[in-house]
Amino acid sequence: MTVVPRILFVHAHPDDETITTGGTIAALVGEGAQVTVLSATRGEDGEVIPADLKGLEGNRAGLARVRESEIAEAMAALGVREHLFLGGSAHTFEDSGMEWGADGHAVAASTMPANALCAAELTTVARYIAAVIDEVRPHAVITYASNGGYGHPDHVRVHEATVAAVDTADWRAGRLLFVDVPAEAARETFDPNQPGFADTGFAPAQTIPTKPPVSDIVVAQDISSVLGAKRAALAAHRTQVTVSGAFFALSNDIGMKILDHEYYSIGAGAPISDLRLRSDPAPHVLTDLDIDACERQDSGAGTAAGAAGAAALPLRRRRREPKKPGFFAYAHAVVLAVLIGFLGAMQHLNVSVFDLAGTPVILPWGLALSLLLVACGLWHLKTMYLSSSPMLIAAFVIVILSYVLGQPTWLPGADIIVTGMLRSAAWLIGPMLIAAVFAFIKVRRPEAAR
Repeated sequence: MTVVPRILFVHAHPDDETITTGGTIAALVGEGAQVTVLSATRGEDGEVIPADLKGLEGNRAGLARVRESEIAEAMAALGVREHLFLGGSAHTFEDSGMEWGADGHAVAASTMPANALCAAELTTVARYIAAVIDEVRPHAVITYASNGGYGHPDHVRVHEATVAAVDTADWRAGRLLFVDVPAEAARETFDPNQPGFADTGFAPAQTIPTKPPVSDIVVAQDISSVLGAKRAALAAHRTQVTVSGAFFALSNDIGMKILDHEYYSIGAGAPISDLRLRSDPAPHVLTDLDIDACERQDSGAGTAAGAAGAAALPLRRRRREPKKPGFFAYAHAVVLAVLIGFLGAMQHLNVSVFDLAGTPVILPWGLALSLLLVACGLWHLKTMYLSSSPMLIAAFVIVILSYVLGQPTWLPGADIIVTGMLRSAAWLIGPMLIAAVFAFIKVRRPEAAR
């Protein structure tokens, strides 16, 4: 079986797809691959370069419309037929904005709109990305590394949400790649001493905003044959980008070289064999990826037969199953139950009496505190061991201890539970009722939600 490769690029704003992966997109399209580009926002918070369009700055809706048309033009330049905005017609995520930190990297903006990408729950963003993955069924997914390139909070959020989406989507992609720039490439990008830079009129960089790579660079995609398409796509984003020869600049007017390679690390899925990586990074993002196996959704999909000696990275992270409670868990439950049972039995009868318009009102605060102590203790056991068993054992011990303390003939002074009183009756049955309610509540470790 021979299948046309399908690749999904997930980006935060219009122009990101071209700046970081435009050459790879054009090269893949030129090879006949089916490329889908997903933009999380419309870049509503972007600064505007052309003087005739400056009025759009701060006009989020107006700028969004212009940037929609810009990315459509850029997609045409790169040859992409399928471009999507995250959420489609059901939900709109807006640009969260950013500020420059003291270290020269981007940090979160002090304010953001209510529907900003970073204001949304990670699980919500991931759910929409997962829906696209299930629709497109990509063999490879490409997005930012965890550093967001230069730290932009929307880039980081897209990275996190894409990782989670790949983890939860029904379709199993064969490889997840991250845009990751080696230090030497970052230095070349911002080097003002390169031929032709002086003719651009761009300002030289004082510092390099690109963050160091977070993983091993294993792919150096050669895009030299499609540099023209990438330049045309960059020029299409005219509100954000100025192109001059082999260089471009954003609104800060700092010149950057359009390099002839784009670099990637593998986050999960099919690795690239050590033999291929012995001298240099692999030349292609699909190197050693078995497209046919991925299409069949084989359990070993992604690892090519030629990837000798390389163990596949788990694309779908195995969720850590909680261990069954052991002896320590039940011992913990019993000790905690004895303490709660004794304190609750001693406390539950305390009340305060108030006179309300000549009518005495009894406030059973002792019972309320005792049952609150039970609830906190049982919930602690439930969430600590991710199991109802220690919690139910503790509730049972509390009830038994309270019953024993209500039998005046069994133990000296063991009459602090008055079974004929409503408060004591509530104390005797309350722990088991609370445990029964908690038993129906599902809890899981935080990392299981990723």
